[in-house]
Amino acid sequence: MNLTKPKVLVYGSINIDDFYVVPHIVRSGETISSSSYTVSAGGKGANQSVALGRAGANVFHAGKIGKDGEWVRKIMEDAGVDTTYIQVAEKESTGRAIIQLSEESHDNSIVLFPGTNHTVVIEEARHVLSNFGEGDWIVMQNEISSGGEIMRAAKERGMTICFNPSPMTSELPKQYPLHLVDYLLINEIEAQGLYSYLTSPKSDADSVTSSSHITASESLPVLEKAYEQISGIIITLGGDGLVARFRINEEDEKMKEFQMGIVKGNVVNTTGAGDTFSGYFVANLVRNQELNKRFNAEQLQAALLEASHAASLAVGMEGAMDSIPVKDDVDTAIKSKEKLD
Repeated sequence: MNLTKPKVLVYGSINIDDFYVVPHIVRSGETISSSSYTVSAGGKGANQSVALGRAGANVFHAGKIGKDGEWVRKIMEDAGVDTTYIQVAEKESTGRAIIQLSEESHDNSIVLFPGTNHTVVIEEARHVLSNFGEGDWIVMQNEISSGGEIMRAAKERGMTICFNPSPMTSELPKQYPLHLVDYLLINEIEAQGLYSYLTSPKSDADSVTSSSHITASESLPVLEKAYEQISGIIITLGGDGLVARFRINEEDEKMKEFQMGIVKGNVVNTTGAGDTFSGYFVANLVRNQELNKRFNAEQLQAALLEASHAASLAVGMEGAMDSIPVKDDVDTAIKSKEKLD
């Protein structure tokens, strides 16, 4: 095993989340009252950093905040995240997320204001990336500017790329060099969007419209064929668990498929579940990483299991970042499930 602990760089968003608990997600033209309002730390990038930190990874976060976001940085540091590469803008405001939480369905709806997240430039990123290299990982999302350029620069340095293409936009497949991604973590809607982009006629090549009639199992072979270099594709299915494909050996023509049902638990708020899953999945792989070797089936299964249990604990608590569990609690949940089985 590689004795040098790999570094994980999350280059991503940091937000201040405004949560509104509502009877149901507001419809067009409708005005409804909120039963409660809270403010908490968030942003997909920051949430994934905190998940990695609480999972025990050697994690660094790079991004930008305004002066109004200094308290978010402190929460991240308390979770074990190195915030050396977080810059503070003098004039711009930290990104904001306006989140509706439905009492009816426990689902959510999110409106993003990018703020400082959209002031990231490649020149700054290259300076950050000079501190990372082969054996290190970078985790990215689609909530900051210059993302595609940062991804290219990270691969030039030999880093393993884990990408969560959220939010999915029509520009994303053109802005990001997806052929460089090692691990693609997506939900069912994002998988359908990529499927639509890859299979649409050239005249409609900008389309990432969700093809709701396409299942995750149908999307996987299309994604595998399009991105032949990829080591893993994970599609989370909400209440139906997940389906994934991984390349176990270089000589394998086809990727090995994995399926896992949902880890059942009390559902309070689903906002941070995907970010929790992403952080714990990467943290588990990094723990077992051997340089220049692929992960075996048992290691990949263990990573999926740990990430699924972490996400299950997260949905049982309020908030996004606040709901991300610590590793001891995840380990306890896994052992309890094994005893029941």
